[in-house]
Amino acid sequence: MKKILLGAAISAALFGGAAQATITFNGNNLPDAATLADTTVVYLSGSSAQSALIERGLTVGTNEGVCRAGTVHKFMESTGNQLAYICELNTAANGSSAPDTNIPASITTSNLLVYKRNAGGSGKGVVPIVAPAQIEFLNLTSNPTPCTSASSSVFASVKTCAYNVTSNAEFHIPTFGLSDTNPQIFTVASENAPVGTVPGTPPNPTPTTYQIVPGPAVAFGVATTTKLRNALQEAQFPATSVCNPTNAGYTDLSGNQADTADSLACMPNLNRNTIAALFAAYPTPVSPLVANVSAPALGAGKINQWSQFKVGTSDLYNHTSAANKPGSAKVHICSRTIGSGTKAQFGIKFLGNVCTSFGSKVVQHADHSAIAEPGQSNYKAGPIANPEKLLRPMVHAMASGGDLNECLNELDSGAANTSGNFAPGTAYGAAGATAVRWAVGFLSLDQNATLSNSYRFVKIDGVAPTLANVANGTYPDWVEGTFQYNVNQLSNASLKAMVLELISSFGTPSVLSYVNANTSTHTFGTSGFLAVPNTTHPASGTGLVNLAAPVNPLSHAIFPGTSGQATNDCRAPIIYSNNPANNVQGLQLVP
Repeated sequence: MKKILLGAAISAALFGGAAQATITFNGNNLPDAATLADTTVVYLSGSSAQSALIERGLTVGTNEGVCRAGTVHKFMESTGNQLAYICELNTAANGSSAPDTNIPASITTSNLLVYKRNAGGSGKGVVPIVAPAQIEFLNLTSNPTPCTSASSSVFASVKTCAYNVTSNAEFHIPTFGLSDTNPQIFTVASENAPVGTVPGTPPNPTPTTYQIVPGPAVAFGVATTTKLRNALQEAQFPATSVCNPTNAGYTDLSGNQADTADSLACMPNLNRNTIAALFAAYPTPVSPLVANVSAPALGAGKINQWSQFKVGTSDLYNHTSAANKPGSAKVHICSRTIGSGTKAQFGIKFLGNVCTSFGSKVVQHADHSAIAEPGQSNYKAGPIANPEKLLRPMVHAMASGGDLNECLNELDSGAANTSGNFAPGTAYGAAGATAVRWAVGFLSLDQNATLSNSYRFVKIDGVAPTLANVANGTYPDWVEGTFQYNVNQLSNASLKAMVLELISSFGTPSVLSYVNANTSTHTFGTSGFLAVPNTTHPASGTGLVNLAAPVNPLSHAIFPGTSGQATNDCRAPIIYSNNPANNVQGLQLVP
């Protein structure tokens, strides 16, 4: 992958000096003292959208992966916002049949422990790196509460651990961070960074402050609750079509089996203007919105009823059949909290946020609980009585992609859940049909390939969110993520080399292919992640994506991709090459 701002590539060296040691656990199902003494530890904070990349990238087990095959143990707390992975390093000394020879020889431990914090999203992969600060991670060294262990087809074991910030957490400065967009997107003025964070606008990287390494291209998409997807199919396909839920030929089988409901041909569509209208916030308080909340209504959206969408002489809410009709026409939006890279990239792609002074912000949080986001003065501090009477959409700001899944699931089912990070209870009516709501949100495409969640992705401007459409330039909603590390905090040369090898592995085409095959193979096509092009793995000259080694011909970086020319997701993506004489790469024209 492109090694932007590093100055030198990782030296390839044969691992030596370590003896193979089995990972063992104590009575609390935590790594025991002997294991920890023989383990290199790194703390990775940031993007929840790319959590699957980290998780599956560690399990690849080939010579491109840092973990020996079959040795990865996963730790997680119940919401999935705090995770950790311990494995044997993929070295000949550990008995690997396919060792990663780029693991630095100066790392003499047998094992690797990677803490991964999803809570707070990409902002936590930027702010505490640029301005070093301790943040909480899962405690695997002295957690007083035993973890429960279970077998897994993916991991050597999965252990679920209690998590409470006062008793089950440790505080550390992240070793490195991961964000869905480049750090300069996380500004206070754009509300991508919480007020009070320092600095308000991340400065450009320098050799003495922090450095950026571009990560893979990540496909994102707009998702609707399943009943809303069905309503859109009723509105957009005639009754004579098997894509219309009222047609006898319409099939919707469990899971990701082949059916009409979840096929590419029957995917409903939202155009970019419609999406922008749903999610755009008023720039200033507007009457009568001011009177409907005790705090100023800055950030309230204009579209708040699904009946505002017209279908012939009717409207979307009244056009749909009873089986898919929610208990109220109120628009619900499952969004993310400030600091989310998923939210930041959405603002860039659909609203011009950050990239232009005329861009809009994403509608702000106002729901049944309306928990104020830290440092934000324009959020209703709740709870709100009769929240759906507000002349604005109900916006549920969630802390991670997993929480957003919960939001969409429970609104589609009308659950009266009172636990978890989305807990509607009976705020929208009695459990069941009365409390069902149509909701829309944004997620990365490594989500819900199994169709086990009650939401579905839609086409944007008639184009499905696949890697092929990203590469041919027709699908717009993708960005290049970035890894970053603080130069002064990562001063140990051996640890730095280990971190850079981890980053390199996560961006290798064969590793990304493995991740996509296991997380992003949808009924409408393969999506997920694409490697950035370079001389080691250039994009195909045909403009087609090789799913066995996916490389994006497009990039938000500008040749030669250093300093001010590094990844900037505000730039229109163009064909990228490390070699200005390379005229082979191109784009595939589509009808």
